[in-house]
Amino acid sequence: MAVLTLAVSLLGVRDWAVPRRVLGGWQVADVPPSLTALVVGTAVACLVAAVVVVHHDTGLPMLSPAFLGWFAICLVAAAALVWNALVLAADAAVVVGAIIPVLHWLFTAVPAALGALVARGHGADVSLRAGLGTGVVTVPLFALGWALFNSREPTATAVLGSLWSTLLLGVAPLVVAALVCSRPRWPAEARTA
Repeated sequence: MAVLTLAVSLLGVRDWAVPRRVLGGWQVADVPPSLTALVVGTAVACLVAAVVVVHHDTGLPMLSPAFLGWFAICLVAAAALVWNALVLAADAAVVVGAIIPVLHWLFTAVPAALGALVARGHGADVSLRAGLGTGVVTVPLFALGWALFNSREPTATAVLGSLWSTLLLGVAPLVVAALVCSRPRWPAEARTA
């Protein structure tokens, strides 16, 4: 996850042609082919890496309902983060000053929580690994969006800004959500006290 995140941050801060920001529909138009290839290629690479890592770390069979549910969550998260990256790239051309991210933390927290819950029947350890495993998809794509947004700044500033935003708004919520949703259920006597 860390290697993918750093790599896409470095790629994202290049001076890419950006889509046009519109105030309707998908919020972006005229997406350049080079940017499409970068964002979709990153999503596919992250999905493949996540499948390999989570299958290895959890021991879940790839055709088990828990693994397929986890993969569906990752697919939806990847699609949402591809859209987010394109919107942030379009914002880079029109936003002056800082952007105030209000709900961006949900892009990593919700998949981690759902990923942990889907695998909860296989034990707390597997559940935690599945929840954290969603980060192999969500964290690099989250970082790519911020790198594209910061791409108009000097390279070092853009990379550091992307990584800081990713750590604060992506990694921290991911870890908290995975930990909370993977903990074992409380015993019945603890609930009645």
